[in-house]
Amino acid sequence: MINFFVIILILFNLDLLMAWVKEEKGSVITDFLTIAALAAVPGIPFGMVSGMIGAKYGVFLGGLMSVFASTLAAALIYVLFRFLLQQQGAKLLSRYKSLKRLDQFLKSYTFWSVLTARIIPVMPAAVINIYAGVFGLSFKLFLLSTLLGKVPVMFAFTLVGDSLHSGTADWIAVFFIYVLFLLFVYGAYRLIGHGQR
Repeated sequence: MINFFVIILILFNLDLLMAWVKEEKGSVITDFLTIAALAAVPGIPFGMVSGMIGAKYGVFLGGLMSVFASTLAAALIYVLFRFLLQQQGAKLLSRYKSLKRLDQFLKSYTFWSVLTARIIPVMPAAVINIYAGVFGLSFKLFLLSTLLGKVPVMFAFTLVGDSLHSGTADWIAVFFIYVLFLLFVYGAYRLIGHGQR
């Protein structure tokens, strides 16, 4: 429901957003903090935000900003629900029946389960962040898998935003970003930490 209202809000303010995209690059730090704050709010379709950042800053800088802003937001939510809102988080998570079935797998294979959830978003990112904090999943593995999993997704969104803004049609690159990155992560996992959970 929140997604629907946010999309409507964006459509009604499309002219303002396009004017912002066409402006000269402003303060990277201000824009970074703004998108980090947006990434921390459940229900906001961050893919659209990332696309706008891609349209304004290009694929490389826009992609980096999106990756690190969304990872920072995930870390903050983890800490918030780990140390301050654990009971409220557990109550909130009880609504997600699918989490109960995946619970043991998520705890046993933290790195791969979080990485997969980031790359293939079958569950809202906020749910993963809250779950990791409430149940005290390894922060190191949570952060690493979140950072790595965000790379192909955020760069794909920024590429789409940049392509729409510049008028090019680099859609095939989105597919290759996913495939190549998955192969790289899988190869690195096999070489460095086959037994790492």
